[in-house]
Formats: sequence, C-alpha cells, structure tokens
Amino acid sequence: MDSISEALATLRGVPPWGWACVVLGALFLGWFLGRPAGRGSGRRPNRLEGDVSPQRDLRATVARLEAENSALSSFFLLLPDFTKEINSRMERRAIAPLLAKITERLFAPSQALLFLLDDRVDTLILVQQRGLPEDVKIGFQVKMGEGRIGWVAEHKVPMDTNDFIREMRQSGASLEMPAHFRFKTELCAPMVHEGRVLGVISVGGITKHYKYEKTLLNLIADLGSIALHNNVLFQQVQEMANSDGLTKLYNKRFFLDRLSHEILRAEAGHYPVSVFIFDLDHFKHYNDTQGHQAGDEVLKITGQIFRDMVRPDDTPARYGGEEFIVILPQTPKDGGMVVAERIRSRVAEHAYPNRESQPLKVVSLSGGVATFPDDGRSSTDLIASADAALYRAKQAGRNRVMRAETKYFSDGTEDSYYNVKNG
Repeated sequence: MDSISEALATLRGVPPWGWACVVLGALFLGWFLGRPAGRGSGRRPNRLEGDVSPQRDLRATVARLEAENSALSSFFLLLPDFTKEINSRMERRAIAPLLAKITERLFAPSQALLFLLDDRVDTLILVQQRGLPEDVKIGFQVKMGEGRIGWVAEHKVPMDTNDFIREMRQSGASLEMPAHFRFKTELCAPMVHEGRVLGVISVGGITKHYKYEKTLLNLIADLGSIALHNNVLFQQVQEMANSDGLTKLYNKRFFLDRLSHEILRAEAGHYPVSVFIFDLDHFKHYNDTQGHQAGDEVLKITGQIFRDMVRPDDTPARYGGEEFIVILPQTPKDGGMVVAERIRSRVAEHAYPNRESQPLKVVSLSGGVATFPDDGRSSTDLIASADAALYRAKQAGRNRVMRAETKYFSDGTEDSYYNVKNG
C-alpha cells in the first residue's frame, strides 16, 4: 500500500504539459502498432505498375523509331541509284515504275497510284498502279481539280487525310468523287517542275507512317518531276542532234547509222529492207527564179509531205541539198516502189507556190528504189544502187521513180533469199 501511495503522489506531481506528451506518445505508438502488416507491401506493386507503363511506352517508341530508321535507311540506300538513273538516258516509260518502287519500299502501302499529265487535254492519266480492282485500267483519267488527286494537281501542294478534311470543312470544297471511290488517297503529292504540273503520286493503306511523311512523298515527287523534265530535255537534244533544222527530218549522219543497223537486223532475220532516194527536179531553176527563201519553203513543204507519207517505223531523212531518202524496213522492192510512187504523186499534185514557173509546170521529183540484199549488202552499195536508179529516172524524163537493177541474182527475183513471192 505504501508503494501505491508513493506512485500516486508521484503522478500528482507531474505537470500538465507532461501529461500531454504522454498522451501524444501513446497515440503515436497505437497508430504504429495498429498499422496493417501488408499495407506497405500492397503499395509497392502499385508503384511498380506505374513504373511499367512508361517503360512499355518507351519500348514501343524505340521499336517505332527503329522501324522508321530501317525504312529510311532503305530509302536512302535506294536514293543514290535512283538519282543516277533519273540523270541518265532513262526512257519515259521507265520513270513511273521506278517511282512506284521507291514509294512502295518507303510506305508499304496497299495502294499506290501514279498519274502523268497530258497537257493537250489538261487531264491526268493513270500510268502505274498497285492495289486497284481489275476494272480500273491503266489510262483512267482524272481532270484537273477533280477529287483529291485533281485538287492536289491543281493547287500544287502535298496533302494528307487531315489536310483534305480540313480543306473540305474550311472551304466547302467537294473532294470526294463517286468515280474515285476505289482510290485510297491518304497521302498525295504533285510532281511540279518550274511551276508546271507533270503528274501526281497517291498512296493509301499505308503501313509505315513517319513524322514527316508528307515531306518524304513530296521528295519522291520532286525527284520524279526532275526525271520527267530530264527526259524531255534529252529527247529535245537528241532530236536536235539527229534532225535537219529546215525540214525536221533525220539528218544524213543519223540515217547512215540507222541503215547499218537495219541491214544487220535484216540479215539476221532474213527479210528485205528497201531504200528510196529522190531529189526535186529542176530545183536550181526554182531557186534562181523564185529566190532561195522560196526554195527553202519548198524543201520544208516536201519534208512535211515526206513525214506524212511514211510509216512510224520508217526513217525519212534529208540526205543533202534537195535530196531526200528513206529506209523501209521489211519491205521488198515492189512494196518500196508502191511507197515511192505515192510520194512522187503527192509531191506532183501539191500546190507549191509558183510551181507553174518550173519547166514541167509542177514541182516534181525523180527517185530510185533499191533493196537489200539484191542491190547491195552494205549501206554504201544499197544507196549507190538507189542513186543509180534515180539517175536513170532523170534520163528518162524526170517526175518518175525507177527500181534498181538487180546485181546479185541472175533471175532478177528475190524469191531465192526470202522464200516468198513479192508483190
């Protein structure tokens, strides 16, 4: 009892602030001891889940960037060869497949379309496609300003799906054409050179997206426009180098090269090649009486008649002065005579200025036809044979065509070489 009394006396001597400390300490001890044992471990997984989500996003971003890097690396590996090809003597028909190849490699689309502009009718013509139904044929036409593709061509800007939607909302433009419902135009870029539209590239069903995909497609389109422009320049330079400036026919150098080539082909294929050479009768008289400018006009008109009368595979040329010549592939001598006579008749009938001042009262020609192999097995011999026939036509009174005299076969026929009856 004495010990209890002493304890109570001690407690009575404790100041109020001491009791406050004791109570607070007891409350803290009770909170600490009463905390659930699994609470700390239960929060840890939450922190882990929060940590996993950024990691997953980071891995996805890394994977996407690696895929983009792989595709772009492939693109830039193709780029040097592509630029070499567009700066070479690439045929126009080879440009579209090359553009389609690099576009498909970069974007892996389910549909890729390439249109070239026919500026004669102001219409885009489908020249290369992948992913279209069979009923949409090469040659499908899109007018400038028509649908998404026509709109891009008319405004000369690259567009993606968001751009098309924004344009329709803001300007009310109608960019969805019923006839174009098969086109998946998600990304579209014009091929423009010096402000002139040459074509359009359209891709849809894209499986490889990039941050700057419009810029990438526009780069391909720009390279395509350079290729098309280079092709035009090359054709013009080639035409200038191989053509006669006055008559627009091939020149003598090009003609001789082509004739040698045709003779080699004819020898390998065992078929005839004819040559028709002619000059204008009394042309010096026309120049002397009418003047050289009038004479040049006669040559220009004759060149136009000549071009109009021959086939696309024939090679008409100005051989020199008032002398003209043409290669007639796979044409026997009788066929060559038919062509030559038609040209002679057309020239004689044409209303040349002041033709009545000529000795024959018309502008006329005299010519000769020679055929490989009967009249020559080389270009030199063949032309010489045709020229000899021309000389005989002059002696016979002009305004006529004569055939070369056969040199190599005593019977005067070509049957032994061609195994056919000519005529």
